[in-house]
Amino acid sequence: MEKYAVAAAEAAGLPLSNFRFEQAVAEALPLNDASVDVVVGTLVLCSVEDVDQALREVKRVLKPGGLYIFVEHVAAKDGTILRFLQGILDPLQQTLADRCHLTRNTATNIAGAGFAGVDVNRANLSTASLINPHVYGIAYK
Repeated sequence: MEKYAVAAAEAAGLPLSNFRFEQAVAEALPLNDASVDVVVGTLVLCSVEDVDQALREVKRVLKPGGLYIFVEHVAAKDGTILRFLQGILDPLQQTLADRCHLTRNTATNIAGAGFAGVDVNRANLSTASLINPHVYGIAYK
């Protein structure tokens, strides 16, 4: 993923000296407490071992007033055909897609993580079929 981020920064004319790329697991970020202004997470919480621990780490590394910007796919509404299919296919999805869970409701985890404020929006992507809906938003420390 880093090569894509570097290419995007260069294409936008942003100096790479403004960025620091770290590879780590979300549940144990190698950063100091209150050391970053923004954490961006895109389609991460579906595959972490411990969603709540990952969110505690996000809060820990954010400076006061810092932002957590996120996009995540979540389970479809209970009782729908899509949610039924997600339940059946979830074990296969985890095996084929790096532990990605189709049936997590991470918006609930984010809302309950103790951020000072959370703005969450929901969208369906027509090209994502089984990996719908998505939530996106900003959590404020």
